[in-house]
Amino acid sequence: MDKNLWKEIIDTVIPLKKRADRFEKEIKPVVRKKNNDGVEVSFISVEDIKHLKHRHIFEPDLCIGDETRVSKGVVRNIKKHKFCVNANLDLHGQTLERAFKKFVAFVCENYEKENRNLIVITGKGNPEKNTGVIRKNFPTWLNNEEVREKILYVNNANIADGGDGAFYILLRKK
Repeated sequence: MDKNLWKEIIDTVIPLKKRADRFEKEIKPVVRKKNNDGVEVSFISVEDIKHLKHRHIFEPDLCIGDETRVSKGVVRNIKKHKFCVNANLDLHGQTLERAFKKFVAFVCENYEKENRNLIVITGKGNPEKNTGVIRKNFPTWLNNEEVREKILYVNNANIADGGDGAFYILLRKK
């Protein structure tokens, strides 16, 4: 009985057209119109978005320890002290503005040199003396437009490499 019912259902199915054809037909050239509610709506052409094919348009902010962009093997190797550092940056004693500029330049320079494994030493700071401003601001620096697309993964360093006062940064391939 179930087989007969399934056969009846299958006979009514109409195959979909190729997705690419549907996609091209649905998107129209750039046109601005007002819909029934008075809201202005835009349509774009396929040519306008072809260059975005492999790019993540709505990628979430980078967070320290976010493992969604890397494989489990990469995270496992880092935890097992198999993170071979290509370059490091020590920001101890810097002003916040100067440290930020050095960080951006450091990431961009190493990205160009194709050095992927970095350590940035911010220092832990002392909550009683209200120090550690660089460490507190470091997470926001990761989402700066100059470095965000270059960084793949960030996490606290192992104790041997500075612990809570340092961060591992894995850069994307160029």
